[in-house]
Amino acid sequence: MVIDVLSASLISLLKEAGDIIKERKSTYIARRRSLSDYTTATDIEVERFIVSHLQKLSPESVIVAEESSSSRDKAQLCNKAFVLDPIDGTVNFYHNYPAFAISLAYVERGTVQRSYIYDPINEEFFSAVRGKGAFLNGTPIHVSTTSTLSESLVGFGTAYNKELGKKEISLVMKVYEQCHDVRRRGAASLDVAYVACGRLDSYLEMDLKPWDFYGGILLLEEAGGLVTDWSGNSIQGLGNQDVLCSNGFIHNEMLAIVEENRSLIQ
Repeated sequence: MVIDVLSASLISLLKEAGDIIKERKSTYIARRRSLSDYTTATDIEVERFIVSHLQKLSPESVIVAEESSSSRDKAQLCNKAFVLDPIDGTVNFYHNYPAFAISLAYVERGTVQRSYIYDPINEEFFSAVRGKGAFLNGTPIHVSTTSTLSESLVGFGTAYNKELGKKEISLVMKVYEQCHDVRRRGAASLDVAYVACGRLDSYLEMDLKPWDFYGGILLLEEAGGLVTDWSGNSIQGLGNQDVLCSNGFIHNEMLAIVEENRSLIQ
């Protein structure tokens, strides 16, 4: 794995941010948006730390970050942007459940050029640069070769909105009937990364915000996988998305289940 100067700087930055997460562990809820959608003091501290360094590394870039940014529209008009989630899986972090990550994507003219997902508890660093492949701790990774849904392990997520989450679970039950099993880890970036390295064969979730999954788009593509919305269209813009990821081989089977059960999610 050849690391250029920018990647080296970003990897070092995210590892430092991961150290802050491990050292502080403050689960004080600073802001609450709903029963299960909240921000801890550590989310805010880590975001401020990363954003301050990104501004120095690339002052011309717009930063779209979960806790502080309102600049999605501006970013879509900008040549360069970072899309950041300081702790993807805040609920897991709050409960000391070891499944959360820092997620960062670097976007130029609407296309993701670099992806970084760092799981500080398990010390797993996923990274990708367009055209250079996908890596886990410097070792190349690839999606699974599972060719049918019936032999697959599928990840899923549920929205903070409980009514929407119940619809997702109803759809996932239809997937569950046709695959080996399903898993809910509770951190979208890690779910996408797990598809990229072959631990999952597919993953789907509704109404994801860009900072939830943008860090995984390029990683999955460079690992040989596929990411679309639930209609099979490529991901466009920085709006909320219904996201389907897979190893590519079972993508059409997953899309067919979604289409056959539209009534459950409307």
